[in-house]
Amino acid sequence: MQIQMRISPLTGLFFLFSVLTAADCMAERVNVPLDMEPAFIESLLREAVFTAPGTSVRINDDGSGCQFLELREPRISTGGARVRLRTLVSARAGRAVGDSCILLLDWAGEMEFIQQLLVGADGQSIVLKTESWRVLARDGGTATVSTTIGRWLEQFMPLGLKETRVSFEQPLTELQALLALSLDRDSTPSADVALDSLAIDDVVVHDDRVTVTLGLEAPARLPPAAVAEPELSEAELALLEQRLGAVDDFATYLVKHLALTGDAADVQAALFEALVEIRLDLVASLSDPGTGGEDAARVLFVKAWNRLTPVLHEMAAQQPDHDSALRYLTFIGAGDMLRSLDALGPATGVEISRDGLRRLARMLLPEDADDPLRHSDDVDPELRRSLGLGEPLPLTDSMEDTAWLDWLVSPAVARGRLDPATVKKLNSWVPKTEDMDTYLPMVADVLNDAVRIQLGRDRLNPRFHEVFRQLVLTAAWQESCWRQFAVKDAKRVPLKSGSGDIGLMQINERVWRGLYDLQGLRWDMVYNARAGTDILENYMIKYSIRHREQETTGGVDNLARSAYAAYNGGPRAYDRYRRPDASGHGKKVDTLFYEKFRVIKSGRELSVMTCFK
Repeated sequence: MQIQMRISPLTGLFFLFSVLTAADCMAERVNVPLDMEPAFIESLLREAVFTAPGTSVRINDDGSGCQFLELREPRISTGGARVRLRTLVSARAGRAVGDSCILLLDWAGEMEFIQQLLVGADGQSIVLKTESWRVLARDGGTATVSTTIGRWLEQFMPLGLKETRVSFEQPLTELQALLALSLDRDSTPSADVALDSLAIDDVVVHDDRVTVTLGLEAPARLPPAAVAEPELSEAELALLEQRLGAVDDFATYLVKHLALTGDAADVQAALFEALVEIRLDLVASLSDPGTGGEDAARVLFVKAWNRLTPVLHEMAAQQPDHDSALRYLTFIGAGDMLRSLDALGPATGVEISRDGLRRLARMLLPEDADDPLRHSDDVDPELRRSLGLGEPLPLTDSMEDTAWLDWLVSPAVARGRLDPATVKKLNSWVPKTEDMDTYLPMVADVLNDAVRIQLGRDRLNPRFHEVFRQLVLTAAWQESCWRQFAVKDAKRVPLKSGSGDIGLMQINERVWRGLYDLQGLRWDMVYNARAGTDILENYMIKYSIRHREQETTGGVDNLARSAYAAYNGGPRAYDRYRRPDASGHGKKVDTLFYEKFRVIKSGRELSVMTCFK
């Protein structure tokens, strides 16, 4: 029996380029492992042999119902350098008499097949070969019917159960074709030799997996010139930004799909964290692009995959049917291969392109007609809901238009509605130092209003309401000194950091795109305050309170310290403020925050005035 196993062209391209660029100038055999879970081997056998209803196969069946051997529900395990296949068994031996059977044997139990995995003689396949079998009694010993069933198996065992061949011929051919089109022949003059040598070198059965090792003779590469890499030009920086953006679009598409199909709270939380951390990695790459000697897009892809892999494995185990499970296994295998190859060194010949990532995404979702890498900065309500952020926040104009809905919310929230004239003034004003006595109380009203509205969602325990209010006011002080705008070239512009943090709450546009309105963050102080308050509450609930920071460290104030550490450094930094191994910069930021927090807690909210003296 032969089964075709497909590997994506993009995975093959990663594999081949990584191998070629990792080799020394002298040609050598380079090996790369590809791990397959026992469940994947099991799916191959089900597809090849156990194709009858109930995942079964019948042999020596005379059609009367009086004589047959049925194997069903195959289960694969690995260990001792062998694959073990166990099945349920029903055996009958008898003769039909009218509508009845005269039975000599009517037995049910289990069978175990011991199988060896070998590399096929062609070097482009692996062979699953049955070495022995035994019929098991209820106590685990060999059953007395073993001789009878054994004779039947010797005579009638399906070929696919005796020997299953898993062919890699088609994917290897695809990889060769891709490499022939993609290699720089000037730097890899022996590329044809490498193409011809590509093969399966080994297959090993471990206790928890099967490893297929691919190999090829890496071509001799011309040594690079010993010159320092120049700083990236503006054009190179723009190209880098496009490549990193493609990885972000890919990760966003994948996160949204996983979040929509896996509605468990822990999956939702893990995906929220992964998306934010991936985008923080992107911002860090753009903030310090270096000289271009390392492929930042490839590095970002590997980091993104590492963050998403645990969720992918969990989702793969939950797939309801064979086809979708197989897609997940193949998709995970592709990414896992890239991750293992990354240890070989920077793959300078690999280019992370939108087309390549698009093809990879369609490995998992081939039926999706939409472009998986369609970029949009618009708020995506479905993405927000799927990540547990709720409905999109309204812009200030929308809030004014829906004032009549105040009766739906708590009285405290309704009373907190800001005067539209105040909002209009704040959104058109870059105050001077002498204006601060008027300006700062107005901003305090904006921040307190944002807190009242957020608490009106009734998600936060009332005993933490005051510390949350103090957190929001302190975070705005720490981030912007309560400013939304600045002056540049004699024009009013949104206050913006070098990494893209915007406005009063310094919300990063790249990290939070699709979740908050970017124009609102830039030009609407009230919206910016609402968005920052929304983010801080999510961090306080999902990280600070969930991890019981107020109990771990002995004080409710530490909920604010924890939530701000996450706000500033990403979800995984929620305990940075108390970690002895935190970076010097992180410690300084957290110390400054806590100093301001204590001032706000003491009731001196307008002490933010010190920023302007």
